Amino acid sequence: MNLLPFLKELAKETIRDCTFTKEVTLKSGLTRINLLLPSGDEKYKSFWVRDAAMMAESLLVDSANLKQYIELIATCGQNGREILYLDNGLKVPPYAVADHINYNGRPVFFPGTMNDGTDQGIGKYGFYPPFCDNFYFVIMVGAYVRQTGNRQLLHQVYKEIPLINRLEYAVQSYNIHPETQLCFSEEDYFTVDWGFVDAVKKSGFLAFASLLRYRAYMVLSELNPEQKMIYTKQATQIQSSLMNLLYDREAGLFYSATGIGHQHDVWATAYALCIGALKDERAAKSLTALYEKGVVTTLGSYVRHVIKTEDGSDTCTWESTFLRYNSYQNGGYWATPIGWYARALYNYNPTIGEAFLQAFIDHTDAHRGEGAPYEWLHPETGVTDGHRYGTSGVLPYVAFMDLI
Repeated sequence: MNLLPFLKELAKETIRDCTFTKEVTLKSGLTRINLLLPSGDEKYKSFWVRDAAMMAESLLVDSANLKQYIELIATCGQNGREILYLDNGLKVPPYAVADHINYNGRPVFFPGTMNDGTDQGIGKYGFYPPFCDNFYFVIMVGAYVRQTGNRQLLHQVYKEIPLINRLEYAVQSYNIHPETQLCFSEEDYFTVDWGFVDAVKKSGFLAFASLLRYRAYMVLSELNPEQKMIYTKQATQIQSSLMNLLYDREAGLFYSATGIGHQHDVWATAYALCIGALKDERAAKSLTALYEKGVVTTLGSYVRHVIKTEDGSDTCTWESTFLRYNSYQNGGYWATPIGWYARALYNYNPTIGEAFLQAFIDHTDAHRGEGAPYEWLHPETGVTDGHRYGTSGVLPYVAFMDLI
């Protein structure tokens, strides 16, 4: 595909733009680290685990820097053996991975705050840390091993625990349904499924978090071949449960959750197709139809979370969120899923997939001086936010890497 050279260069440029030299407090003292932040405008002034892991999948992040990120998480960003009880009923389960790590080396387990003490919120962003960072920690290490071929790091001991065991504890996670192996959230004492909807309340079984858990087990099966059969079995169970409990076969789309948030999830469907957890051609056909109808995408192929005709209400995209309508995760159009969506379209119809990507490239070129690619935008309000955003510029390349 002739668009790949541009996507690779954009990914490299974005990673450079998002890399900042910071003094970070580690066990060894104050250390200067080239930290990969979520955006080139430093909108988020901390080290976010998932954003760095998602960009690391490009295999373009400097391997020495990536190793430092892994060590930062293992030593500063993963809870210990005991439950950590915070203010206002918030709990951090054993071996949970932080949402972000401040430059002082202290973990923040919950979104929406930079406080790294006992006050990390009132439950507005959930009562347990988001699921996703546990799985992205595994995915980040998988990217490092693929990039360097160095498996010795897996046996490196951090705080008396080898890295491979830390990954196993992370993927086991919390609030996992024992029979289905799916991530779940209670209605009153809820858990955010992943960071790109961390201001949204959902309940029941969760699609995106479970897809990330599936992916993490598949990565573990590569990292630890001796346990490959066990990990693959877990992944297969998750995949089967997702299809049985969250996939709408008639529509060819995943539901985001089985309780609150029981709405078709555009991102989850595209991601599932991209990672091979979903192989139903009806899903690619549905995403193509939605694209052609113009009910999920806008300028430059930026993608909404929910189909515009399936909003939870006249003022809310999701069934439950505190965000203002047509902003951020409540009706904003995002670039993070562009690569997943484009790959789904491409596999179904290469011409349509390339046209989708070309629209993103053209928009990025036209607005590069204004900060594109953005984190999100909205065509009606004219808002653009998160300039030179990391996952926006890197994930389109990640989705098509295997074609090189």
